[in-house]
Amino acid sequence: MTYCNAFSLSPPSKRQSKTRLYYEIQRDPSNENVWNVLATTERWLSKLLAPSSSAAAASSTPLSRKEVSYVCETSTDAAMVVANIFRKLKEARQLGQAHGEEQEEYIKQEEGEAPISPMSMRQTQVMVIPSNSDVKDYFVFDNLVSAINQARRSARDYVTDVSLDSLDDRLHEAEDDNPWVVSVNFSHLHPEFGKKTPEQELRELQEEEEIAEVDLNLQDYKQKRILARRSPFPSIVVEVRAMSPPVFTPPPTSAVAPQPRAEESLEEDDDDTTMVDPDSDFVQQLELLFSKSSLDDDKAKDSFYDAISSHLEEVATVTPLNMAQTWISQNDALFDATTCAFTTGDTPHVDAAYESLFTNLAMQSTKFSSVPQVQDGEAQKRQYLVLPNFCTSSATSMEKFAREAEKIIDTLPALQGKVQLECLHPEHVQEGKRCPVPVFVMQWVD
Repeated sequence: MTYCNAFSLSPPSKRQSKTRLYYEIQRDPSNENVWNVLATTERWLSKLLAPSSSAAAASSTPLSRKEVSYVCETSTDAAMVVANIFRKLKEARQLGQAHGEEQEEYIKQEEGEAPISPMSMRQTQVMVIPSNSDVKDYFVFDNLVSAINQARRSARDYVTDVSLDSLDDRLHEAEDDNPWVVSVNFSHLHPEFGKKTPEQELRELQEEEEIAEVDLNLQDYKQKRILARRSPFPSIVVEVRAMSPPVFTPPPTSAVAPQPRAEESLEEDDDDTTMVDPDSDFVQQLELLFSKSSLDDDKAKDSFYDAISSHLEEVATVTPLNMAQTWISQNDALFDATTCAFTTGDTPHVDAAYESLFTNLAMQSTKFSSVPQVQDGEAQKRQYLVLPNFCTSSATSMEKFAREAEKIIDTLPALQGKVQLECLHPEHVQEGKRCPVPVFVMQWVD
């Protein structure tokens, strides 16, 4: 009887010394194996955060008590990597906001019983990026993370629909209904973290020569901090924290005696002046006087039709995308139906808008960054991203958003100098860019 090796693709032979395996134990982790990448990163981080043998040292290490989750970004396209970074930031924000809403609902359900203190949330997410060639360069990766953090800081000053809604809520809601505090921190790890350029090394040597004494303990501390962030693969760390709104103590009541009212002082000064309440006849005369205009003959004729129209709802058949397409086809000189593409989204948040923008760039980046150049008709050279709910009240905020996005694009060698970004807005300072809805225009340069 002849036994066939189930793992072999070759026909059975009489001389087979051992079973042939089509997988092997990888001693050195490969970028192509997602599980090895995640396992290696988890072992490195666990070893880094492992406390010492004493229990006191374990309790004094706050990082060891964190909940850490890992994900691997397998995309090789630089624009898609940036889009997924913003997606991770968006999901972290949504996670913190959802935790706050759940805690508020739980507290309302248990309102009749003893007072319940809300629980805060703290979670850390690590996204490993082993496949992209741009982020393997530490200086490119460091500049990218710095540009993203700068864009996130600038977003605090944008006048978005979300910020306007939150302002209205603060004005109309009670003082006790404060929103939860959700903070999202963003940092990075790299195998060459802390690497310096020759200019930086020369500058440090000059500073050491100027200083007579060198603190060896401080240098050792800085070196340990740098080594603690040298991960096996380029990675980003996103930490989300959700805390209950702070409780402010009301100011103490002042002991100053209240000032007398003007009416009281007037009565004291002039005994002849008296306050008389208006009678019912005077109120009726005022009502007749102000309601007389509503009884005009011209308005009475149309009162029936006005009453009907007030209860009818108007349904618009023209969508924001149709409005943008119509305006662009009539006013944009570079518009060409054969080489242009339209994409729409309904997000009002800044992080989701960055995600949509770089996702659209990733659709065409592989075609335009390849050599030789693509032929006519193979890719859209001009893309329009229609965002009808983003920065609808401020063209300046939308322009600042576009400039920050350009700074992020310039940090990526694959996209640097190949994309031009501009924005259209109903309140744009230039009349030729006053589109009915907010639109981002991405022009690929040959």
